[in-house]
Amino acid sequence: MGSSCSSGQAHKDKDSVSTRSEDSPSYQAAAKRNHSGAGLDPYAGSAPTSAAASAQPPGSATTHSGVILEPANIDTVKLAGGDQWTTGISTERKLSKDGLAKVRGVATSSISADSMSLSSPPAQSPRDSERGPPSSAAPCSATPSSAALQLPPEVRRLPEGARHLLLGHVAAARVAPRCRKIALYVCAADSQDCCVEKGALHNKVYPAVRARCRQRGYELHVVDLHWRTALEKQQDHEFPELCLGELAREMQTAYVVPVLFLSNSLGTPLLPNTVETQDFEMALERADNKELLRKWYRLDSAAQPPCYRLQPTALHIPGFKENCPDEKERALSEWRSEIERTLAVMVNVFPQELRDTYLTTVVEQEVHNTVCMSQELARRCLWLYRLYTHTGPTTEPSTPGDVELLRRLDTLHKELKTQLSEKHILRIPVRWVEGGLNTQLPEHAQYVSEVVTQLTTHLNSVIDSIIEEDQSKMVLKSSYGISGQLLQELMLQTGVCQQAAQSSVNREAVLNDIRSYLTGDYRQPLILSGCHGCGKSTLMARAAQCCHTWLPEAVLAIRFVGVSSRSRTVEQLLSGIADQISVVSVGHQCWATQNVKSLSEKLPALLAAACLQRPQIIMIDGIDQIREYGSKTIDWLPLTLPESVKLIVSVADDSPLFTELKERFGAKAQYIKMPDLGKEEAEAILMASVMQYNHSVNSRVHDCVRSSVQSCTLPLYVKVLAWQTSWWSHTDHNVAPTGDVIKQINQMLEEIENILGQDMVEHALSLITAAKTGVTDSEILDILAHDSIFHSTATYVPWAPACLFWARLNKYMGPFLRWSATADCSTAQWNDEMLLQTAAKRYSHRRKWAHETLVQYYQGIWSEKENPQLVAHLLTQPNNSDGCYNDRKLEELPYQLYKVKGSIKEEFLLNDKWLYDKLCGSDVHQVLEDFALEESNSETWDVELELLQQCLQECGSALLYDGRQMYSQLLWRLQNQITSKGEVGMPHLSNLLQICRDPPVPSLLPVSNEGLLSEEEEQCSDTCIDLIARLGNCADFVATVATEHEEIAVWSVRTNKKVRTLQGVTRPGGLRAIDWRRAVVLCRRELRVYDLDAGRLIVRLKGVMNQKMPFFGLHDDSHLVALSRNRMYVNLMDLRTGDCVTTFKAGEDRFLNSLLVSGDGRVLVCGDETQKPFPLLVWNLASRKLLYDLRIPHHDFITSLAAITHEGHYVCCVAKEVDEPSPNFIVVYDLQSGTLFKKWKPGVDTVSLDISSRDGCVISGLEDARILVWDLVTGNCRWNLCGHTAPVTFLRLDPLGGSFLSADSSCRDRSLRLWSLSKGELLAVYTPEKPVTSCEVTSGGCTVVLALRGCSHILTLQLHGPGIQSPTDGVVTCYGDPGLEGKVFNVEDEER
Repeated sequence: MGSSCSSGQAHKDKDSVSTRSEDSPSYQAAAKRNHSGAGLDPYAGSAPTSAAASAQPPGSATTHSGVILEPANIDTVKLAGGDQWTTGISTERKLSKDGLAKVRGVATSSISADSMSLSSPPAQSPRDSERGPPSSAAPCSATPSSAALQLPPEVRRLPEGARHLLLGHVAAARVAPRCRKIALYVCAADSQDCCVEKGALHNKVYPAVRARCRQRGYELHVVDLHWRTALEKQQDHEFPELCLGELAREMQTAYVVPVLFLSNSLGTPLLPNTVETQDFEMALERADNKELLRKWYRLDSAAQPPCYRLQPTALHIPGFKENCPDEKERALSEWRSEIERTLAVMVNVFPQELRDTYLTTVVEQEVHNTVCMSQELARRCLWLYRLYTHTGPTTEPSTPGDVELLRRLDTLHKELKTQLSEKHILRIPVRWVEGGLNTQLPEHAQYVSEVVTQLTTHLNSVIDSIIEEDQSKMVLKSSYGISGQLLQELMLQTGVCQQAAQSSVNREAVLNDIRSYLTGDYRQPLILSGCHGCGKSTLMARAAQCCHTWLPEAVLAIRFVGVSSRSRTVEQLLSGIADQISVVSVGHQCWATQNVKSLSEKLPALLAAACLQRPQIIMIDGIDQIREYGSKTIDWLPLTLPESVKLIVSVADDSPLFTELKERFGAKAQYIKMPDLGKEEAEAILMASVMQYNHSVNSRVHDCVRSSVQSCTLPLYVKVLAWQTSWWSHTDHNVAPTGDVIKQINQMLEEIENILGQDMVEHALSLITAAKTGVTDSEILDILAHDSIFHSTATYVPWAPACLFWARLNKYMGPFLRWSATADCSTAQWNDEMLLQTAAKRYSHRRKWAHETLVQYYQGIWSEKENPQLVAHLLTQPNNSDGCYNDRKLEELPYQLYKVKGSIKEEFLLNDKWLYDKLCGSDVHQVLEDFALEESNSETWDVELELLQQCLQECGSALLYDGRQMYSQLLWRLQNQITSKGEVGMPHLSNLLQICRDPPVPSLLPVSNEGLLSEEEEQCSDTCIDLIARLGNCADFVATVATEHEEIAVWSVRTNKKVRTLQGVTRPGGLRAIDWRRAVVLCRRELRVYDLDAGRLIVRLKGVMNQKMPFFGLHDDSHLVALSRNRMYVNLMDLRTGDCVTTFKAGEDRFLNSLLVSGDGRVLVCGDETQKPFPLLVWNLASRKLLYDLRIPHHDFITSLAAITHEGHYVCCVAKEVDEPSPNFIVVYDLQSGTLFKKWKPGVDTVSLDISSRDGCVISGLEDARILVWDLVTGNCRWNLCGHTAPVTFLRLDPLGGSFLSADSSCRDRSLRLWSLSKGELLAVYTPEKPVTSCEVTSGGCTVVLALRGCSHILTLQLHGPGIQSPTDGVVTCYGDPGLEGKVFNVEDEER
């Protein structure tokens, strides 16, 4: 029985108090931050031995033919592309130069909440990074180790499980294999009786619910084996074992929803498969018919523990195995009679406890394994109970067996009523008629309609709760700029490694050699070679588990080639490994052109920098298994490694790649050849595997398989042979060892064909073999349901045999199929390269059929036929359905069509709509793999494809982040390519360029390429532009501040040109526009007013500002308020004379720490850090009086996170409890009354805040990368916006309302996102090549201006797309005096 547990947390909201100015005792809160570094043990080279080598002092540096940087000479490593890594052990990472400059006078803040303390919606991940398997969030350690403190802060903030994955802690990582898959498991007591209801589930409920799941990115699959097939009629234990095995398989990877059809019958009774020895002997002693028990049960002394086992039916009823229908039916009738007699004996001799243990039906076992064993499944289970309103003639139970069935039925009903929610017990009345349900009768048709309605309603509700739970529990989502896709890949690789390590054989000598290499001073790669099936993968997995025992501080990047869609090509391998190493060493992923050349240049530099912090280990298993749609080069493998870096690759010794490796490295690399297993060791492994699969082996099979390993000791051969014995361990079937692994695999496949049907097996396995990334459960059933060889007229639905066949095939293929997470789905793939190659050769005659079938399926051709018998499996295949992309089609269809036609140039590669959909629904690597396929066809590959491929590679990092910026990223790259090559002969690219200029989707297009970094500018690492500011209500021009260059400039956003330049400005740090021509500039600690049009200094304001808090804001066009030098009061300054007009002071010894002025200049809000708790002080600038002293008992306002509406009616601020570690929350005050207006608790920390009275909302950026938009009127969360991969610390509202800009000011996520406030959706996204130092959105929300690190020119992006009126459509305006256009002023003399 399942155990129930519950957990709860009490939440208490404390009343807020708003008072007039009251003094409170002051206090101080100090926070200490510790930084520590770690040293490294350097290694020098020598040859490997079986004993561990001791660490030696660093050897002399050696040169490398490629890009190898010596750690001894590195302080700061600059990679190609301009990214910079600081590698000094004690160096602090400074983000100020990389982050967005904060506009002076505009404070960012956190989120707001309703006064009823509403909770925010659960986090939902954006399309490209936020998906992953659910898992319980493990909080970061409160007292991190010294090794953990060396990690970048972005990594330290991750849950412990994510840190284990990034560091390669294989043994410590917890793997959660669930995918975005929901499985409806049908439990049916009497499949013949409930076939009408089940038919309604499949034909009417399932298609609608499945479409709903697809729109949300989830796969829905139905497991229904109860169709009264021949296997079920046998009444032996193969069918219940099949049902429970399939249920267990689904529970490993999917969210299972049991759907139970149970009314007045338990179904067909079964004899127990095994009976414990003492129970059977007791029954035998009490039984009247002892011979009957002895006939069907015999002692199995080889079992552990020994038991009595049910004998095969054919042993006493030979006709049971006959193919003749009449003979088969007579045998089944005789078998049913034997069952009834034997059950009667057991009912009479067994006490009730043993009857409940042994005499169970299939549905009882299914309910026990779902509802009774799992509270989670009990919470989801739906029970359909047909309730007859008028019953027919009833008969009393005539036999003890019938009485026992009724007793157990009543017990099961009571158990279900206890375990299930009342709303999930669907009691639907129907009138009883002779012959069962007849849908031709109106009453019965109405009953079926009610079944459909209730099942649809409740399934939708259950599935909604599953999706909400999955998204709220999801841990492996993008965080702090670290991609969720990277974490998902590491999760999958770690899971494969853990599973493979469990199957490892005793190879201690080889492990010692690997240990010697890793702990020694070698500077060359280690190549592990051996034949197929010799156990290289399991050995690599064992070594990976031991790595952190041998080198506790090391970072391990292990990849098993081919186990995921992100590990099948060299490009994907290098990209993933570079990202992992970069994240662990510097906190962000690697930015590089997505091709082997660029990645192979960047990886050595990354390793050279990272190894200064800790040793780096890279392990790649099966490097010869790289797929044909990727690069085949091995030039990326370095001849010499940096110190403290180790590289291990495994390769089959009969592959051409191994020959290339030996030619490239010669004697420079280290080699280990996998030794053969000894015969005694192979025999021991074989027998252990046999016992693992069977739990019992008779002596005949035992002797047969033992002798087989004398001729072949390969682990794969041992595994195949041991698995075959599990099929026949209790029968008279002969197991025939062949002594050869390929022959044994073929023999295993042949036996499966004999059991399940040759054509059926060939069709199914050829589909798995032909698929690029495998097939999902629902896909294979869709395809098999349309295959006539899987149809039957004996079942209620013709395709029912396909369901049973697929479950049986999974049972017989067992450990040789691997279910891998691909595009958030679980797909069936071959578990070993030799199995794949053997199956491909065996079913080569079906290859063309398989590819053509998959093409037809993914093109959705079958859905056009509208066959009513196949309505459950008529799946349309649009690229995009309500914003959810069909990633399975996008990944598979080009590959399958290429295999059929030999070219996909016109259909996909030059089709911008397809490219856009695939970049959004899949990723750029998948698109580049399609180009690689076409590149192998010399007849169709041309210069246009090559140039387009190059453009996609260059912007690959940006497209990996979000494919929706395809047109933005391609625009100027295509323009440059076509300009350099000429438009002649490139009609397709010219047409694509025109589409990019007028894109079919909203896109932020660069006005010109002048703001994009040139090669010369990439050499400069200093920030040129620190701040961008709007000039009043003028949308056509912005001002920029370059502090280091002491320059202020005015730019036209339409032409992207400077129109005025003021040089010689003393260290400008902040700028606030008074109007379109005048601006207040903070110069060091002095405020000055400049005329930007005339290029002259107007006035200096008297006094100096506080060095750390130089806050100021505008009161009107003639006055300014500024925080005084000592922060004890606020000065009102005259902008015409520079004099101080008056001061505001809240009291003695009160130090202000923030300053906010409403847009109309009437209301001033300051924070006070001396009072306890921290209050907000509100002044009326017109009357120059303190209005309110706002505070909440036991709470502090985080005044750096505050915002005020333009007219000063509302102020919002982030607050947190003084003595509690709970997340902060948002409060909104009505400044007309001084009362608390709204209070919101999002559940995670708010890191930015803005408020808009025009749009009636508060916008909050959260620590978990979400943005919440709160309605000021209702207090509800209006929008929950996802897409960022790091905390959203920058929000900027469009002055005219309707949209806003968001970003991460630290540039962990360097993308900018423009959102619509009216629709709550993303308008456009743009990811620049370099981190953004400042950005601004102009009035109207159609233009975004940004400055990049190392670039002296602004980059202007304008929103283009359907229905968008671009500002460029108007007339270009002139700034001020036309005669001063482009003028450069030197104001240095004026300042003196």
